[in-house]
Amino acid sequence: MKKSWTPKIVTENGTAKYTAGATSNPTPGYSKFILNLSSPPNVTWTTIDASGTSYTFTGTYALSSDNKTITLSGLTPQPTGSNGTVSFTIDSVSDTELKITRTTADPKTGGSTNSYTLKNP
Repeated sequence: MKKSWTPKIVTENGTAKYTAGATSNPTPGYSKFILNLSSPPNVTWTTIDASGTSYTFTGTYALSSDNKTITLSGLTPQPTGSNGTVSFTIDSVSDTELKITRTTADPKTGGSTNSYTLKNP
């Protein structure tokens, strides 16, 4: 997991919004998404809002003891409605793919629950 991850597929409430390499995406701004876990415990997370504007946050990350949740904390600036902490359920992980789902709705994308299939490279 100690890598920089970029999106392969992003869904909002189960609806595909971005697929890498597609000629047309409903939300092309997801191409800016990055989850950089390459310098533990530090994290840099770039995500977008509903209009496709990107935002970058820095902080630290930790895995739960059962390795099923990754929590980003101390994020600055604080993501909307987060108190500086955002968590994701880890659905699966391999050397080249990380599947995560945000544990709370994302107010920046209209309150949707977002799932990310990330790739490296």
